[in-house]
Amino acid sequence: MADRPHVCLVVDNPLRDLEGLVLLARELSTRGVQATLVPMYEQGFDVPALRPDLVLVNYTRPNNADLIKSYKSAGILVGVLDTEGIGGKNADQFASMVKSAGCPDLVDLYCVWGQAQYAAFLRQDTVAADRLHATGCPRYDFCAPPWRAALPKPSVGSGYVLINTNFPTVNPRFSGSSSHEEESMVEAGFEREFARRFIADGAHAYRSALDMAIKLAQHFSDVQFVLRPHPFENISSYDAFATLPNAKVIQSGTSLEWISGARLLVHQNCSTAIEATMLNVEPLSMEWFNTPALRLDAATRVSRGAAREAEMIELVRQGLEDRMPPVPAKTATFRREILSELYTAVDGASSARVSEVVLATISARRGEAPMPTSARPSVRGMAAAAVRRSLGHKTSSLLRRAYSSAESERRRDGKAFGIETVNSILKRLDGASVDGRRFVARPAANVRMKRMLSGASVQLAELN
Repeated sequence: MADRPHVCLVVDNPLRDLEGLVLLARELSTRGVQATLVPMYEQGFDVPALRPDLVLVNYTRPNNADLIKSYKSAGILVGVLDTEGIGGKNADQFASMVKSAGCPDLVDLYCVWGQAQYAAFLRQDTVAADRLHATGCPRYDFCAPPWRAALPKPSVGSGYVLINTNFPTVNPRFSGSSSHEEESMVEAGFEREFARRFIADGAHAYRSALDMAIKLAQHFSDVQFVLRPHPFENISSYDAFATLPNAKVIQSGTSLEWISGARLLVHQNCSTAIEATMLNVEPLSMEWFNTPALRLDAATRVSRGAAREAEMIELVRQGLEDRMPPVPAKTATFRREILSELYTAVDGASSARVSEVVLATISARRGEAPMPTSARPSVRGMAAAAVRRSLGHKTSSLLRRAYSSAESERRRDGKAFGIETVNSILKRLDGASVDGRRFVARPAANVRMKRMLSGASVQLAELN
């Protein structure tokens, strides 16, 4: 290992994850680490080409099991910072899904978001105790000083009512049908019958939420409304709402950015309701078309629920007129408790906690015995790796584009990010930081196999 540790951070969905991972990369850089941001779809090329000491992947699932095994075979440590950190119906179900759907037994480090998940992972024996850490998630560092000052200002100003939708399985941006989403849920570890019920209920909820959004904007015609679809939703399906003079549909920017400028948040089963409580924005839940399959307990319980359309209209009216009564004591208590259970702490220090355990893992795991043969990649995985090595990135990409579907290419394009975007985030972080240090993003260097490199990965460097 070089004197300076090298860590690759896999970026799943830039719209959701990039700002938090840039903050994590900056924190690692302040501790003497060479930090590289790697697009998820390029990791099979760039991680072997860069040969870091540790790669922090976005999850363990069947679709990346062979990649994890190949990293381990190459002597690269593997950590996980799960971007779906509060996924599942509860902590035990999430722990069970991770245990059955991926290869968590192979990871050297697993960072869960909160104390409830930490306890569930131990109960389910999902990850060995010495490799499991409750760190929080870096993207929620933007809810607390000093990083809240680094949130960008919404392009429409402030004082609007925000409507966040959460229907990627029935209104998918990247796949062509709900049947594809059903298969994805099954592959992720859900029972097929649950996946079918979830999709059927979701289709009704999507239509009902769009209908309510239109009614709210029409009823409060002098108020600005912003509807923000889930990053994996098809934005054009909300065109009927966008035609209203006081309504906008916006999918750019982070959920925290848009919540921070809102007066109220309207949603159903969206974890951004918890983010709203972090930012002192009142969440209102559309409960009259909720179902057991769809319900996310935490998102529902932190919110003021409306049992019918008239109640939602009245709640919005009270919020706009600043005459909303205090939340029930049970709701207020739950809001306080859930932050520890799901996020460890909202203190602006999750990126620091992740950095500490990453460095400790590199120090502790270096020189361990190689992985047993039984944990090597599958034959298919080894063949795919051999093709990547022999053809290199440029030729492999040409062949992929020639044979892959337009849907697959849209999915890849939707998860790309550029140096300019990273530098824009760094500029805001540097301005909010109390350490006075300045960083810049550059194309990834220190390459072991240049033909393999995609050119899309970004490294941080400090400006002297």
